[in-house]
Amino acid sequence: MSPFARLRPHVLRYRGQFAVGLVCLVLTTSFSLLGPWVLRYAIDDLTADITRAKLGRYVGALLALALAGGLFRFLMRRIIVGVSRAIEYDLRNVFFGHVQRLPLAYFHANRTGDLMSRATNDLNAVRMMVGPAIMYMANTGMVFVVSVGLMLSIDPVLTLAALLPLPLVSTAVKRFGSAIYRQSERIQAQLATLSAVVQESLAGVRVVRAYGREAVETERFRRENQAYLERNGALIRLQALFFPSLGFILGLASVLVLWLPPRHRGPDHGRAVCAVQRLSGDVELADDRVRVCHQSVSAGAGGVASDAGRAGRGPRCPGFRTGCRGGV
Repeated sequence: MSPFARLRPHVLRYRGQFAVGLVCLVLTTSFSLLGPWVLRYAIDDLTADITRAKLGRYVGALLALALAGGLFRFLMRRIIVGVSRAIEYDLRNVFFGHVQRLPLAYFHANRTGDLMSRATNDLNAVRMMVGPAIMYMANTGMVFVVSVGLMLSIDPVLTLAALLPLPLVSTAVKRFGSAIYRQSERIQAQLATLSAVVQESLAGVRVVRAYGREAVETERFRRENQAYLERNGALIRLQALFFPSLGFILGLASVLVLWLPPRHRGPDHGRAVCAVQRLSGDVELADDRVRVCHQSVSAGAGGVASDAGRAGRGPRCPGFRTGCRGGV
């Protein structure tokens, strides 16, 4: 059984709260998508005849949409992230109860620091997967479908121009996502090693002092900590290269959209601005895809972290398996 299947009962336990959170997500996305639509009519209308009454009406409409969207966005995150915290609490209790039933041989074969990492870092990664990742995936799907529909209703040619970079975006996300996945695995593995080193040093501090091994243990910690820092630095460099590249690709499409209207159907500036606003939504959509990638990777990246130090496996826990670091 896959880790996702084992998590299903814990997620279904809060299906009512998830449903309310998804309703808030739908409302949040709807209000955010209506903004560019109102802006389109505002620009076209005010270009023809600008009056204080019209200006106030459009400004009020945009402010109302922003306030309503902000309210439902807060409720969406409060509910879904709150549910993910509750699931994490349940999983932590199941995990702790299962660890208490493991045979003594299991603890001889596995380091305590590694178990501590499973109980903290891995469970936090699972929480990110069942909370923010679900939220971002649902938002991404809805934004994509509704945005394309609205863009087609505005102008098919401008829609095509706005969607031209999406294959390049998908290619970039796939290439960088693979590199991020591998680097995240290395970070999780090093974090488990670092946790084990700290736990062993603190638990055996009397032995360390008795044999005068303070300098050795300090150097050992420095070395593992430096390795952890370097692996995180490599991940940061990947991100620093990826996000500007993504923005550059979609920025070129924005320039194309703004360039097309005079040569397409006349200077309909409202249509152009609305299309650019929807294109900006595609940037947010791509960013959400990357966040989902990060959280899904984090939830499963620890699978190899303790393989090197694991000499045996304990009995399976019927209600929970992290999919991280196997064995528990």
